[in-house]
Amino acid sequence: MDFETSFHAIEKGDTSAFPAFYESTKKDVFYNILSLCRDYALSEDLLQETFIRFLENRNRVSSPSKAKGYLMRISRNLTLDALNKRNKESQIEDDSHVIAPKDPIRIDEEFLLRRLGKVLNDFEFRILVLHVLDDMTFEEIRRLLHKPLGTVLWTYNQAIKKCRKELQDEIPTHR
Repeated sequence: MDFETSFHAIEKGDTSAFPAFYESTKKDVFYNILSLCRDYALSEDLLQETFIRFLENRNRVSSPSKAKGYLMRISRNLTLDALNKRNKESQIEDDSHVIAPKDPIRIDEEFLLRRLGKVLNDFEFRILVLHVLDDMTFEEIRRLLHKPLGTVLWTYNQAIKKCRKELQDEIPTHR
């Protein structure tokens, strides 16, 4: 079942279509959240909360073309709320209590993202994650972030330069 078909089925109250809808949209939503909060565990929790909120408010979305945008807005708002709550609690988190994912690829990806998160500013990190991990085009990123295309491209190039500099000893050279 494709995205549009699953959306219309959910709209009519057919919950059996939800897995297809979820699978077709979860990657975009997850990387949108991760690009904002830089925390895998929190991103996974907020991903689930986003879809719960979507289902609770599905009557607010009238067409499949608006569904993904609505999901992105829900995920953004939930992420910002969670970050604000974390800041208000002003707790310094110790990474020693975080249980790492068992998949070695995810461990490497999370380690790399944490490392690059220290080098890149928030805007650079967000654009890098959305383009590289979520495969969004620069035009899609521009629309999502409400920024000029030139700003998005320039920021992405700056982020890549910083990443190369940070990882220069680990990147094999071809000679």
